[in-house]
Amino acid sequence: MLHQLVYYSRNTVPGGDRAMLINMREILSVSQRNNSRDGITGFLIFDKTWFVQILEGERGQVTRTYDRIARDTRHAAATILNVRDVPGRLFPNWTMGGAMRTPEVQEVYLQHGFGGPLDPMRLTSEQVVTLALDLQAYEVSRRQGQKLAS
Repeated sequence: MLHQLVYYSRNTVPGGDRAMLINMREILSVSQRNNSRDGITGFLIFDKTWFVQILEGERGQVTRTYDRIARDTRHAAATILNVRDVPGRLFPNWTMGGAMRTPEVQEVYLQHGFGGPLDPMRLTSEQVVTLALDLQAYEVSRRQGQKLAS
């Protein structure tokens, strides 16, 4: 059995839009390296206010990863939505996939009933997982479309 943890935290990454994008690229890069080493997969959804993340892997590694995240000063008020054992990975090819809420992916949010700001305090872990799966599918199809256009 694998372990899955879904949490949200307040985004405290400093700076404006450009600085946030640079910081987020760095966070994703470091996360991908650490998660590859630790056997963690998952998906990160973020905007200017929130991080919402799914972590998957061996129970001890997921717990250590979450503990490290909760201590990171770029997060505040980390809150676990759900922890459970799962039969398999939902994001097996993503040491850490990520999707910033942008106009390009707004349609995916609208399909899930999120026209306004994302409020993770009102979400269930199931809503987070289905949104992340659809954002992942959007990203995969976008990348395939880019390859076809090349």
